[in-house]
Amino acid sequence: MPAQKSKKPAKPAAKPVAKASPKPVAKKAAAPKAVAKPAAKAAAKPATKVPSVPASKTPAKAEKAAKTPAAEVKKTVAVATEEVVKKKPGRPPKAASADGAAPKTGAKRGRKPKNAAGAQPSEDLDLSDIEAEFAEEPAVAPGEKVKPLRMKISKAKERALMKEFGLDETVLSEEDLAKRRQRLKQLIKLGKTRGYLTHGEISDHLPDKLVDAETLEVVISMLNDMGVAVYEQTPDAETLLLNNTGPTAATEEEAEEEAEAALSTVDSEFGRTTDPVRMYMREMGTVELLTREGEIEIAKRIEGGLMAMMEAISASPATIAEILRLGEEIREGKVVITTIVDGFSNPNEADDYVAEEDFDEFDEADDDDGKGGSKALTKKLEELKKQALERFDKLRQLFEKVHKVYDKEGYGTPAYMKAQKALSEELMTIRFTAKAIEKLCDMVRGQVDDVRKKERELRRIIVDKCGYPQDNFIADFSGRDKHGNRVPSNLLNLKWIEKQAAAGKPWSAVMGRNIPPVQDLQQKLADLQARVVVPLDELKDINKRMNEGEASSRNAKKEMIEANLRLVISIAKKYTNRGLQFLDLIQEGNIGLMKAVDKFEYRRGYKFSTYATWWIRQAITRSIADQARTIRIPVHMIETINKMNRISRQHLQEFGFEPDAGILAAKMEIPEDKIRKIMKIAKEPISMETPIGDDDDSHLGDFIEDTANTAPMDAAMQAGLREVVKDILDSLTPREAKVLRMRFGIEMTSDHTLEEVGKQFDVTRERIRQIEAKALRKLKHPSRSDKLRSFTDSL
Repeated sequence: MPAQKSKKPAKPAAKPVAKASPKPVAKKAAAPKAVAKPAAKAAAKPATKVPSVPASKTPAKAEKAAKTPAAEVKKTVAVATEEVVKKKPGRPPKAASADGAAPKTGAKRGRKPKNAAGAQPSEDLDLSDIEAEFAEEPAVAPGEKVKPLRMKISKAKERALMKEFGLDETVLSEEDLAKRRQRLKQLIKLGKTRGYLTHGEISDHLPDKLVDAETLEVVISMLNDMGVAVYEQTPDAETLLLNNTGPTAATEEEAEEEAEAALSTVDSEFGRTTDPVRMYMREMGTVELLTREGEIEIAKRIEGGLMAMMEAISASPATIAEILRLGEEIREGKVVITTIVDGFSNPNEADDYVAEEDFDEFDEADDDDGKGGSKALTKKLEELKKQALERFDKLRQLFEKVHKVYDKEGYGTPAYMKAQKALSEELMTIRFTAKAIEKLCDMVRGQVDDVRKKERELRRIIVDKCGYPQDNFIADFSGRDKHGNRVPSNLLNLKWIEKQAAAGKPWSAVMGRNIPPVQDLQQKLADLQARVVVPLDELKDINKRMNEGEASSRNAKKEMIEANLRLVISIAKKYTNRGLQFLDLIQEGNIGLMKAVDKFEYRRGYKFSTYATWWIRQAITRSIADQARTIRIPVHMIETINKMNRISRQHLQEFGFEPDAGILAAKMEIPEDKIRKIMKIAKEPISMETPIGDDDDSHLGDFIEDTANTAPMDAAMQAGLREVVKDILDSLTPREAKVLRMRFGIEMTSDHTLEEVGKQFDVTRERIRQIEAKALRKLKHPSRSDKLRSFTDSL
């Protein structure tokens, strides 16, 4: 295993003695048996055993051994080990023992010390043995265990976990499956023989896991389709005769075939559930949990895929120009820094992780929304912006250098590739967000799609329309020969079509008529190449490398997400009954999990679950705030409501009564009128279908008055009054009744004035007034007024 690079220079090797001494040289203090733990975890690759060179050998042999790769590797490991031990705080380096033996490395608490007792002592090895062993030895040392990437759960824990998530339906073994099928076959044959079965017999023959309402219903329906009646208890002979139930005449082979068909139906129903939560959890349980080493291995694959994408993107000058444009928008304040840059990384940084503890518990004190947290966040963002702008400035200088080399020497020269490499290395130090990388990738994809679209159009004209051979077209325009070597391409050669038109071939005449459209497409491709700077073949290679890196990163992210779905379930269970269904909480938590996978930094040394917990919880709480209420309330108002409720509960516990708006205003330092508005907003809407009483016959909506419509009592009174008035008016003369109806608007849309009524009857206003007065005197007569007196109380 390559040792961790150290900034301290290695100590020079001891000078060889001039003469070989026949006496054995005293043993020097050997290096520790194993590299310290941080160095041991420096990479995911297993360590390679390097045998030590004995101190008792002659100087000549020692010099020869020092020249071998094995000795050089051993010296590097020893120096790195010594420095790592020195770096550990509070642990001075252990001195060699009195007998010259190597100091024993104490075992860490809770970990077994590595035992190398079975290894061959270094004093018995010769140089030839060292070289042979170094060449033949496998990558993993015998005494060192490779840590698994997936977590093996014990049977008891697995059963408990399966039961917790509703996955207690274990898969049957082959023997149990055969027994179950045999019992079901006996049940079906019994039913075919007698013609009926009872519920008790079905329950006795079915396994315990199939005895539920849904499965029993399926089995009973299946038996009825086969002509087997099912009864609650054993029927008497009269019942069998009335229902025409009896044994069906079927051969043994037919019974076997029907039994097999029925068994296939039951097998398909066995373990099936219509509950989407249980189906989701069952699929989730098939993925094993990740160990810390597994998380780091997947995180490295994600990082490697993103690095491959950025390395491919950095080879396109047009993409670098877009990145610099985004940097200018950040400088001008048009774009927030967090939407473009996640942070910074050093590709040469050590891969080891330093945290030993598992911080599985989330510290809620860190999740502070107070003024201190806001100031710290603002300061952190300002520092991030400052560093990002410095790196963008350096990136611009390198980009200008690439431009100068391109203008002077052209693309692909050694000087250009050297400047391009420096630009790519600087770009690798910036960690862009997933959205920013996707935007840059879409830019490259758009350019490649444009090239391929024009190439397809060229092929359509030259091959399909002009009849040019397909193989010749590929050889002339692909830029590669049949062996895959690069050759000059005619894709941008405007003279090619003219040459083919004058070649006298069968397709030359048609090509002569299609010279303008072909040259137009070639000119567009030439303009596109001028914009992207790189050759079109190189642009396709960039797109290919970018897609490969994206696929690698996407697959690794998928593995990390699927392995941590249990974490989302465990957090989402705490937020049930808050306005969102359990599946919605899981989906929102999964969105937070995806964001955590995008932003996880394994070099910080913490487990992924520690980091992802905050993202999952934040996504769930934000979704509850946005979607749980029927009438949406802004998130900042919900935070104020929660704070008010918390202060109200504290006051109730301390003083024994609910605080009023004035007390809350004083404690929260908010005006009292605003407190009243908050209390009004905090009220939850209630459904009109809420049942009232124990019988659930009446609902809340039945007790709410509808002011828009007339009450039933008032409608009845008005209908009765209308009939009485009609009868009374009918007792008058037609002329008097018509005048009263028009004057008071009875059975009309509106009332009329005396002049309007006079024009209707072609008389004066005074005459109409006299007719009206006479009619009213008639209505005041007790024979008519008594009928109207009963309505005076209700009007």
